[in-house]
Formats: sequence, structure tokens, C-alpha cells
Amino acid sequence: MSTKKWLLKARLKEQHIEALKGLYPDHEMITDDAETEAFSVVEWTVGWNDELTNLLEEGKLPSLKWVQAISAGVNSLPLETFERKGIYLTNASGIHAEPIAEYVIGVLLSHMRGLKAAILNQPQRKWEQTMELQELKGKTMMIVGAGHIGNRLGELAKAFGMKVIAVNRSGKDLPGMDVTVKMDDIVTVIDFADVVVDILPQTDETYRVFNDALFSRMKKGVLFVNVGRGATVDSDSLIKALDNGTVAYAALDVFDEEPLPAESPLWRHEKVLITPHFSGVVEHFQDSLFEVVLENAKSYKEDGKPSRNLIDFGKKY
Repeated sequence: MSTKKWLLKARLKEQHIEALKGLYPDHEMITDDAETEAFSVVEWTVGWNDELTNLLEEGKLPSLKWVQAISAGVNSLPLETFERKGIYLTNASGIHAEPIAEYVIGVLLSHMRGLKAAILNQPQRKWEQTMELQELKGKTMMIVGAGHIGNRLGELAKAFGMKVIAVNRSGKDLPGMDVTVKMDDIVTVIDFADVVVDILPQTDETYRVFNDALFSRMKKGVLFVNVGRGATVDSDSLIKALDNGTVAYAALDVFDEEPLPAESPLWRHEKVLITPHFSGVVEHFQDSLFEVVLENAKSYKEDGKPSRNLIDFGKKY
């Protein structure tokens, strides 16, 4: 048995796997179906799941030093255990910027240009023109949680002639944005926004930040998009805002519980578009992910520590 192993939980292309094998010739790759004993010498892994969490908690992954997550969000992973055991955690932040930014523009155009209504009318051969259509140009978009994704979204929004307000943790100015404010000051500018896009990570500070108090400060008829984390939004508060007209339309790609339970009232709400957490999915996902994996695999081999997208356990992102 090899004295060291690495575990592949994510789907990578064969050439990616071969590249990692070439970089680590003294390691053996294993997958889910390996014998439990083999996990005792796993040093690093690409991907994670609940079964691995159980093994970690049971002390069956004693050699684990680094976990490469395949998503940007890591709130579902055992962060406290990783920190306690001195395990490095890196995420895939940055690779989702283009598809998620395009998703946001797409769902906004679908609603504002009447595409959803036209799609529903087509099977009925219903010709229904409406003058209640809008354009992005001249509108103000607020991006709450302006990181990699927010920066790209801001570029696209500006290309459509929108004004952009960025909200981040520090309030530090971001290139290309019209205004940048820190999260603590969001209430001072949120009423200027025609579109609010939630790209927040899930932390103690962001839990249910979109609540009755914040929705009540928004402009009547605002459009709301959530591509951040479900826990950042109080669903009851959102539904109330939809019902009273504060929010005219909501496109939601993330939820507290996924899949979204069938009994959720969001499924039936006429002002809501629900998508199954696929805003970051794209045909070349594996190639983009591998760029992060390879960079970290090289730095881990050379320095004993991954270098890209290293998670700060204190911030949880």
C-alpha cells in the first residue's frame, strides 16, 4: 500500500487526473469505493461530502492536511473541525464569476422584457402584447457582497447602461463601480436601487440580513435576485415584501434547504422564479476548477500549504 494517497471526490477530466498523478508520483489516487483503511493515509482531497465529515469526526482521516472544495461557498463543511485539526481549506471562488453574472442579467431580461410571459403564452397560441416592459438602461443595480462575481456583474451591468452600487465588508472603493459602501451602511443607499442582487456568503453576520427591516427600506417595485446563500434571506420577509409590492419580482437560485421542499410557498408564488442552484454551472466547469486545483496542488507540494482561495476560518470565507 502506498504510504500517501489523495482522494478524488469531484469529477475531473482524465487529463486533469493524469496531470495530478504526474505531479504527485509518490501518491496513489483513491475514490469513494476504496477500503476504509485506505482513508487513513489520505493527505489531501479534491471535493468533500457528508461521509467524509463522518470519517473525519471519527478520527479515520488522521493524515488529512488539505481539502479543496469545488464550490465557492463552504458553510456546509465542518469548518470548526478543519480549524481544530489544522487542515487547510481552499474553495473554488472566482471560477463562477462569468456564468453567475450572466445568469443575473438573464433572469432580469427575462422578466423585464416579458420573455417569461411569452413562453407561457406560446403553447396556448396566445398573442398578447404589453406596454409594461422595462429596460436595464438607466436603472440602478445594488450588488450586495461584491467580490469576484460582483465585479464581473458590475461590468456587465455598466455595459447595459446601469448605475452600480457595490456593498462589501470594508467599503473600499471598487474599480468601475459608481458607489461603494460598507455593509454596515447598506440602509443609507438601498432605497436608490431598482435591482438588488444578493451575492453574500453565509456567515454569522450575514444570516437573515435580508429581513423585514431591510426589505422595508427598499424602493417599491424593486427586483431581487439571490445567487449568494439561502440563509442570508428570511423567506417569510421576502414573501411579505412580494405580497405588499415592495419586491415586484424575485429570482432565487439558492435556498436554506436544497432541494427546495415541495411545500414551500415560494414554488407557487407568481412573482418568483425558482432555479435549482445552477447559476454557476457551465460547460467548461471542470477546466476552470482544475486551474484552481493545479495551482494549489503545486504550492502544497512546494510549500506545504495551498496558495489560492485559502479560507479564513474566522470569517468563514
